[in-house]
Amino acid sequence: MEPAFGRSVPFTIGIEEEYQLLSAESHELVPRFEEIASEAADERVREELMTSVLEAATGIHERVSEAMEEVREIRRHMRDAAARRGALIASGGTHPFSRWEHQEITDTPRYQGVVEELRWVAEQVAIFGLHVHVAVPAADAAAAITTAVRTHVPELLALSANSPYWQGHATGLASTRSKVFETMPRSGLPPRLDSYEEFEELVRRGTAAGFFTDYTYLWWDVRPHPNFGTIELRAFDAQTRVESVAAIAALTQCLVATFGERRPAPQPRTFVDENKWRAARYGLEADLVDLAHDTERPARAAIRELLELVEPASRRLGCSGELAEVDRILERGNGADEQRRVHEDDGGLLAVSRWLADRTVEGL
Repeated sequence: MEPAFGRSVPFTIGIEEEYQLLSAESHELVPRFEEIASEAADERVREELMTSVLEAATGIHERVSEAMEEVREIRRHMRDAAARRGALIASGGTHPFSRWEHQEITDTPRYQGVVEELRWVAEQVAIFGLHVHVAVPAADAAAAITTAVRTHVPELLALSANSPYWQGHATGLASTRSKVFETMPRSGLPPRLDSYEEFEELVRRGTAAGFFTDYTYLWWDVRPHPNFGTIELRAFDAQTRVESVAAIAALTQCLVATFGERRPAPQPRTFVDENKWRAARYGLEADLVDLAHDTERPARAAIRELLELVEPASRRLGCSGELAEVDRILERGNGADEQRRVHEDDGGLLAVSRWLADRTVEGL
């Protein structure tokens, strides 16, 4: 590790999206990464585990509004590159009906090695996420903020849940992606980190023992990313609406900035995980426990409490407009709610896949 904490302006932000690559005719996943990436000719494009996934990452931005300008430009560029190859991009936590058995694994040493080690566990991870990086000023701050943000992963997951269908079935979950990914080792909520030295020692021992190659194989919901000098939030389902990306990025940036100044008491991982299960199962309809008082309240109320908490940070960081989009999600429902309405109104999963593709590039 080469820690880069403090090298960027504190609380600058970067956004990574994992897009589905679809057939323009059948709307199913297709293994077209190489040709679409070649057509795009864009250094922001990255391969992922499966060739039906295209990841794209923004640069570093001080304001969420600037990052979102780049997100929109990336979506337009990827849309056009895919179209020239007879394909579509779409954004959602899972594909409604494509089967993981039909996907191809990317032919690189990293991903072939992951599948060789994990077999079915990795082979069935045909899922799509949104990752948000926020720069932090010091290494010890990274550890403390990771632990503080961990407590609120359930609220963030309830807000971003966007994967109610999997392998052609309604799973009954708002975020199927999160439960599929938890079959991976070293996934889910991170351990409590009281210092950066504790994180360094965990990585040192884990690599020396041969458990993993480096810290990027710690696939936690939130983790320090030393080489980038950031906290990386990885708990989110990929978002269909670009305005939902803005809302989630703003809330993430503000949470990290808020916990850079004030550190709430750490909460037991077991209880945070219970809340996370409720968020994955019920999304915004969940009842989440306020772990500071051990009292239940609706997920929407819990998220509004977070909005109140981070409001001063949003003014300092200039993202109040993007943060206001959170209220719009609470009013209309998250992506899972919208997918279910499309399915109910139009009567099939093909309609859901079409909606994902159309809505991903609408209004860019």
